[in-house]
Amino acid sequence: MATTAAFHNDHLPDMRNTFSWGLKLNDFSELFFVTGHADCGPDFVTRCPGDPVGQTRVILAQMKAFLESAGYSIHDIVRTDWTFVNDVTSEQFSEIASTWATFLDDVEVKPATGTLRYVQRLGMPDMMVEYEMILAR
Repeated sequence: MATTAAFHNDHLPDMRNTFSWGLKLNDFSELFFVTGHADCGPDFVTRCPGDPVGQTRVILAQMKAFLESAGYSIHDIVRTDWTFVNDVTSEQFSEIASTWATFLDDVEVKPATGTLRYVQRLGMPDMMVEYEMILAR
């Protein structure tokens, strides 16, 4: 497992339960890049259309299983990227952040995150959120 150290920026909101404003990474031998995951099954059907919080729960569950099948765990996550469609509201964002905080609750050093992107559309019409990860160990 890689050695990580989180850094908080006192000039920005306190998001330490969800992500780190800065993350120092040492002593790792491999990186694992996880391409964007969305609420889309093998049949290209979205299970939670119109519900970005529900989509987030589905995605995080499938990502956790995917990481574990590749021999990693959520403790290896060093960076996340979040992309939302423009229809995701501030209230839904708060619920999504809370869902991520619960997902990462047992992770001592929270990953850094990239810029939160709002876009017109994702790959399929009903998708509202998509997440990417980088893991290290």
